[in-house]
Amino acid sequence: MENMMQDIIRYIHDLDVIYQYLGIFIISIIPFFESYLAIPVGIALGFPTIAVIIIGIVGNILSVVAFIWLIDKFRKPKKDKEGGRWKRAQGLFQKYGVPGVSFAGPLYGYHIGAIIAIAAGTSREYVTLWQIIAISVWSMAIGIAFHFGFQLFI
Repeated sequence: MENMMQDIIRYIHDLDVIYQYLGIFIISIIPFFESYLAIPVGIALGFPTIAVIIIGIVGNILSVVAFIWLIDKFRKPKKDKEGGRWKRAQGLFQKYGVPGVSFAGPLYGYHIGAIIAIAAGTSREYVTLWQIIAISVWSMAIGIAFHFGFQLFI
C-alpha cells in the first residue's frame, strides 16, 4: 500500500495544479481509495489541508450517494437468504445498525456499508444521511491527524 501511495503522489506531483486537485478528487471517488487515501495524498503534495478535506469529502459523498441510489433501484423484495456472507452482513447490521455500519466505512469501504444497509431494507435516504455523516467525520479526522502527523516528519 505504501508503494502504491508513493507512486500516486509522484504521478500527481508532476501534473499542473488544477490537474493535481482533479487527481485528488478522482481518487476520492474510487471505491476503496475514497477520501481516506485522497486526503493523505493531497496533504503529502503540500495542498492546504482544509481544501483537500473538502475535496475528499465531496468526491467520496458523490460516489457513495450515487451508488446508494443506483443499488436501491435494483433492490429486490426481501427473501430469506441462506448464504454465509449474507448472514455475516445481517449480523453486523443487527448489532450496529446503519450508523455503526456507516462509521465502519474505512475498515471495509463505504460502498460495502451502503450495500449492507440497503440490503437490510433501510431506506436510501436514511443510509445516505448516515453515510454523509460518517464520510464527513472520518475525512476530517483523517485530514487533521495526517496534517499534524505529516508535519512531524517535515
